[in-house]
Amino acid sequence: MEQSFEQAKNLIDNSANILLTMHERMDGDDGGALLAMGHQLESLNKNVTYSIKKGVPPNLSFLPKSHKILDDISEQDNFDLLITFGCSSIERTGSEKITNLQSPKPSAYGGQENLKIKVINIDHHPDNTGFGQVNLVDAAKSSVAELVYDFFIFHNWEINKDIATCLLTGIITDTGSFMHANTQSSTLKAAAELMRKGAQVSKIVRQTYKNKSPQILKAWGRALKNAYYDSKNKIIYSVMTENDLAEFSALPQAAFEGFVETLNTVPEAKFAMFLRQDGNIIKGSLRSDTFKNTDVSQIARIFGGGGHKLASGFSVAGKLMKDEMGKWKVA
Repeated sequence: MEQSFEQAKNLIDNSANILLTMHERMDGDDGGALLAMGHQLESLNKNVTYSIKKGVPPNLSFLPKSHKILDDISEQDNFDLLITFGCSSIERTGSEKITNLQSPKPSAYGGQENLKIKVINIDHHPDNTGFGQVNLVDAAKSSVAELVYDFFIFHNWEINKDIATCLLTGIITDTGSFMHANTQSSTLKAAAELMRKGAQVSKIVRQTYKNKSPQILKAWGRALKNAYYDSKNKIIYSVMTENDLAEFSALPQAAFEGFVETLNTVPEAKFAMFLRQDGNIIKGSLRSDTFKNTDVSQIARIFGGGGHKLASGFSVAGKLMKDEMGKWKVA
């Protein structure tokens, strides 16, 4: 990783117009890591563009510089470096314009014009495809934020309070406030140092977890009502259909963050699954625990998704509905 750290720093040093992006729907880990990197690049007098499809959820709007995040880039933007966070492939950004930065397109003079720019790919998911010129990918890390923290430390980059807040938010959200099995001694050491730099655990937890409105709590109540425990296969799952969601007006995109972890607290279940309708797409979240001996990433890959052994997800086209026997199906 040290060699890759050096190569990534060299690309940054030789770039002026840098685009930072991540997968659709900003989360605390990849979003926090992205913003931390943006702080540093701006201090190095780089021109930085922040782009995340579907924007910033309300529970993460407290992060410094989050107001700079755009939904997408323009066709005229001329970048010389792309840095991605938490993307197993370039397509995970959800932006055709960003994907096209790596794809040749027809030239005005005939033939193909190579638009491929340099890419630093930062991730901790084991299914990463290594699509960057430099790939900072370490599945042993608790989070992308911890990996970016290591990058800062390796290059002796200063970590101020704002950067520390962004990175600690990433670590806290991806470790479930240090309750998940991905929490290691290095994770706690990094968190302690970020706290020393001014990041406040209580503020981060309050903003990311303890901010549920009565409307969100009612939606959770419906999701809990829809929960079903399959005692034969030892699976607990819940669904939120289009009709269910229609009863709750203007729910923020992060309304159900943490819900599948709540389902996973049932010790008898091998894993928990939460399915939620999102337009014509069904979003699936899977969780397990070390003692349950179930690799949910294998299940996610069946549906074209991926992730970690204990935390994975997928998206499939379709609609959730019940058949004549009252069982859930995808149509």
